[in-house]
Amino acid sequence: MIALEPRTATSVKSIARPAGAALALLTVMLWTPSVHAYKWYDNGSGTGCVSCHTGFVGGNGPLHLQHRTRFGVVTCNLCHQNGGGTKPVLTYWSGPGGGYGCAGCHGQDYGETSPTSGFPKATSYGLRLVHVANGVTACGPSGCHQPGALGAPDPFPTLYGENVPPPYYNPMFSQLTDPCSSQQEDLPFDADSVGLDNDGNGAADYPADSNCPPPPTPTATPTPGISCGMAPAQGCIASGKGSLLVDEKKPGKERLDVTLGKLQAAVTPGEFGDPVTGTTAYALCIYDALDQLAGQYPLVRAGATCNGKPCWKLAAKKHYVYTDKYATAAGIAQAKLSSGATGKGKIKIKGKNTSNQLPTGVTTALLQNQSQVTVQVVSSNAACFSLDVTKVKKADGSIFKAAGP
Repeated sequence: MIALEPRTATSVKSIARPAGAALALLTVMLWTPSVHAYKWYDNGSGTGCVSCHTGFVGGNGPLHLQHRTRFGVVTCNLCHQNGGGTKPVLTYWSGPGGGYGCAGCHGQDYGETSPTSGFPKATSYGLRLVHVANGVTACGPSGCHQPGALGAPDPFPTLYGENVPPPYYNPMFSQLTDPCSSQQEDLPFDADSVGLDNDGNGAADYPADSNCPPPPTPTATPTPGISCGMAPAQGCIASGKGSLLVDEKKPGKERLDVTLGKLQAAVTPGEFGDPVTGTTAYALCIYDALDQLAGQYPLVRAGATCNGKPCWKLAAKKHYVYTDKYATAAGIAQAKLSSGATGKGKIKIKGKNTSNQLPTGVTTALLQNQSQVTVQVVSSNAACFSLDVTKVKKADGSIFKAAGP
């Protein structure tokens, strides 16, 4: 099923805004009178929910990345029938064993069975009402399906409340557990701050929806960190052009200079998370030609103060800028994460050993004589970014300097 913003406004403008429901999630285009109910997100020929909701196209769309990183959906067969990238992608059935497809997060388990696959399925009754409330009535005022059609009972069952979790709201499948939590469901780059209106009653999450109980009193938790994996992360946004310099020639004056430019996907500020008022942490990771971790530089300073001022700021509503003249966090002195259209996004990181915090020994022990290196910037709750440098200019044990791809 496809999901619209969980509000009752029916203007074209409201329908065209990005969906505020987390996991709803698909960037909404204008709806035309020819819209029909779809049993697939994409039938392999671009027909289905994808005709209006394009955020998963090509596997590198912003919504695909957010599902894998923010929501923790890492099992491809939850949505695909035969692994990542395979089509068709169905709305209520997926991989071997009878996965729920899109409806695993966008529907609820009413004990129904798919007439197509014969497997149990989740049904998005609430999601249909959200569409209707937003003016999508091409399939009838009762929603995308009629009672008794496509395996649905007649009459429709009494809808579950917002508090009943979809099947994939489970640690076995995702990081989502609470359908009443906007903090879990909302996307950082959409137009509002609420999640999915699961029951279609026009109110999303606690406290707006009366079906949602008050959450338990939270306990203080430390700011999450982030570590580099032992091998490069998969599914990262690629850099079309960049460079790496690790200079350890002069002890005490070691330098680091990294650029990941011409990012090969449209990047919003939300793709970088929120290091200003949120908790997003980053790590710069360097891997050798055998994909073994050669160096890592963690930057866990979300909301922190550097030299009496906030370390991070959001400039021009599109650039996250980090400044610490003493380079006290892994030797990182400057960082700039710039959003932009495809080919326009850019990441720039500079480090120096001013406070003896910059990791050393990277060039001597691990990068000497390397002919290819992978550089990645990973985050605790947002996207990751990757660059392969293959044009090595120097790798003499004291300086590693290369460009790529």
